[in-house]
Amino acid sequence: MVVNALNSDVWTYMADFEDSNAPTWDNMVNGQLNLHDAIRKQVDFKQGEKAYKLRTDRTLPTLICRARGWHLEEKHMTVDGEPISASLFDFGLYFFNNAEELVKRGTGPYFYLPKMESHLEARLWNDVFNLAQDYIGMRRGTIRGTVLIETIPAAFEMDEIIYELRDHSSGLNCGRWDYIFSVIKRFRQNPNFVLPDRSAVTMTVPFMDAYVKLLIKTCHRRGVHAMGGMAAQIPIKDNQQANDAAMDNVRADKLREVRAGHDGTWVAHPALASIAADVFNTNMPTPNQLHVRREDVHITANDLLNMNVPGKITEDGIRKNLNIGLGYMEGWLRGIGCVPINYLMEDAATAEVSRSQLWQWCRHGVPTESGKKLDRGYALKLLHEQADELEKKAGKGNKYQLAAKYFETQVTGEEYAEFLTSLLYNEITSASEKTPAAKL
Repeated sequence: MVVNALNSDVWTYMADFEDSNAPTWDNMVNGQLNLHDAIRKQVDFKQGEKAYKLRTDRTLPTLICRARGWHLEEKHMTVDGEPISASLFDFGLYFFNNAEELVKRGTGPYFYLPKMESHLEARLWNDVFNLAQDYIGMRRGTIRGTVLIETIPAAFEMDEIIYELRDHSSGLNCGRWDYIFSVIKRFRQNPNFVLPDRSAVTMTVPFMDAYVKLLIKTCHRRGVHAMGGMAAQIPIKDNQQANDAAMDNVRADKLREVRAGHDGTWVAHPALASIAADVFNTNMPTPNQLHVRREDVHITANDLLNMNVPGKITEDGIRKNLNIGLGYMEGWLRGIGCVPINYLMEDAATAEVSRSQLWQWCRHGVPTESGKKLDRGYALKLLHEQADELEKKAGKGNKYQLAAKYFETQVTGEEYAEFLTSLLYNEITSASEKTPAAKL
């Protein structure tokens, strides 16, 4: 995957140790090893008859490392008897082993920082950056960090987050699914924040549109880049008509981003890169759009919290949320961090939206389009129907029933874990009294 990503016709490759990765010890260590080797262009290998080699006919994409968020631990390594912060583990291994080599090769240690809710978390990252650079004798400011504004509290602190990282900031990034997840999570007790089916919550609904405009205006006023969101579609190989429609949606979404003033964007699959590049190259002839100041934009707190989202809650929407949540959790429990479902790449963020919507709908007893009230009994009935159906279609060794066991605690409007990944983490750790964690 690393070789294929670096061989893609893109400008950057974000190696994701967080939402698209299940943090088994093997995944974390082998992921670090693969990036170490890729940076030194010694990652080529053969698997059976197939050879994987880095291309030599062009400059490879710039590598960005996405460390895990501050809420996660790495239980396989302890410091003073306590699990180390997953953020520090991911950052520390990558920086210590690769920072000087990256600079020597003409790039640098670049990071993608997820899940922040406060400028104080940005300040902590800045302190970490300074300490790390001082420790190896590197000039302060060499590290660059792009902050993913994917929580509703962070949307109210964009200026402050940029300020805290002012010596290391390369910009802010619009999220999508994690942002919707955060809005539901933080206001889940308030019936005024109930949202319709996930498919109806697009980037053009009022609270999402306000967030995008504010992010672009804030970034460009401060002289940093404003990145667009991720296109989650993957090619539909067996249906040309459906594939064309999906790619048209990608093209329209990227056109919306570039016209709004974004300086770049993301795709989840290399096949989408040419579409995104064509849209941005055509509509953004300059290297960026820092000159698009968006002085026409005046966003208030009420705009960021405007939940006037048209749409309905349907049983089909409920079942889709159940399938996405179960599908992601089942893969995660087997050590796989993202799964293709209905030709979309689903990761932790989309699973969190699914889980949070189900919880919210049950909590407030909302009726479906057909008039059926969503309560605990109805939610669990549908959950077990979907789990049984998915299990029948899957091969031996699947973990759908284990996923359902955890998921049923999260969809009835009662218990609510801060993050699904924290809820599931003990299932994939190998650290125990019999196999002690590594110690510093």
